[in-house]
Amino acid sequence: MRFCGYCGKKLPDGELCNCPESLSARTRQATQEIKAVAIANRRQLIIGIVCLTIIIIALIKIIVFMFSGGTDEPVVRSTRPEYEKPVTDFVNAYNRNNSEKMMKIMLPSDYIEDFRQGMESPEDWKEYIQTLDDNIEKEKDTLELDYGKNIRLSAEILDRKLLNQSETEEIRKIYEDEYGARTIKDAYKIKVEFQIEGSEDYDINKYWIYVVEVRGDGWLLCPEGDGYTPGDYILPDKKD
Repeated sequence: MRFCGYCGKKLPDGELCNCPESLSARTRQATQEIKAVAIANRRQLIIGIVCLTIIIIALIKIIVFMFSGGTDEPVVRSTRPEYEKPVTDFVNAYNRNNSEKMMKIMLPSDYIEDFRQGMESPEDWKEYIQTLDDNIEKEKDTLELDYGKNIRLSAEILDRKLLNQSETEEIRKIYEDEYGARTIKDAYKIKVEFQIEGSEDYDINKYWIYVVEVRGDGWLLCPEGDGYTPGDYILPDKKD
């Protein structure tokens, strides 16, 4: 024979007491069991989310590995110095017969604008630019006789030197006196290996060229170089 722990009533085997205290105790126990189940379910959900996140991250790493040449190292992008950019831009402009882009690479923006405004009409400016573009194309036609079709220019920078005071003064005179540039901040002499290549042959030449940091315009490729004058493409009169 059992007795209720709250009211003391005798209870046959298997029977529960229905006194208020016993009912309240059973209600509290049921509530605690429901909460325990809810907590367990929530833990299982969190574990599932964490596992799914891990799987997604692993899949992303696999995709990055496949499309980055078979390495899971972080992709490091080239960080070339700013003063090398005019050389790359010059090559791209040449390959696209874009003489106007070459101007922007070499000459101060104010000088270009004054030059353009000095034309009698916008059509004259367009005609002038088209003539320069055609000259590049004609040069390529001539090069095709030796190297084959699809002439392309490429460049590799081999060395560079920060110009001394006297060398900088010479470059300053070119930009400030001839092109009305503002203050010259820095100037480098860069050794470049130019490769001209066609469908049948190629040739390599090495020249020293200058890049100049002009206040307000950034780094520009000097039209005049040591054995190579990029300005020939945009200032034909310089050849005379």
